[in-house]
Amino acid sequence: MNKALLALIVAPFFVLSAANAVANDATDASAETIQEFTEMCVSWAKEDDVSNEELYNYVLKCVNDELISEGYNKVTAVKI
Repeated sequence: MNKALLALIVAPFFVLSAANAVANDATDASAETIQEFTEMCVSWAKEDDVSNEELYNYVLKCVNDELISEGYNKVTAVKI
């Protein structure tokens, strides 16, 4: 009884660990890809009338959103 209960408690942690390992298979994007996303996000920022003070954070978040959606790792900085 105790072994079965322990197995039921521990099993979900193994499943979560496996899922996390698969989810972390993202790769780094090439500099070219990052630059393309940066240019696209700057264009969107202009369309959205983003102020100069907010531009960098807007573009960084936008680029990271695009990278994640394409299966890449996030970046910590972009060149505008």
